[in-house]
Amino acid sequence: MKRISSIVFDRHEHPKRATIITPLGTIRVEWREVAGERYWTSSGELPAKQLAVPVIQRIERLFC
Repeated sequence: MKRISSIVFDRHEHPKRATIITPLGTIRVEWREVAGERYWTSSGELPAKQLAVPVIQRIERLFC
């Protein structure tokens, strides 16, 4: 089971940071904007990152 533990928003109500808990570990995601494009980076173990990708995409669909 993958779940969103927390989401922090910036002043424009876009996601800034999120913590996602997976069975394989905790992933921390950070969104940045460079030259008008938003992208995300994550920290954590690779197997846990792979499980977290659908959750990250869901956050982007809901809030970006």
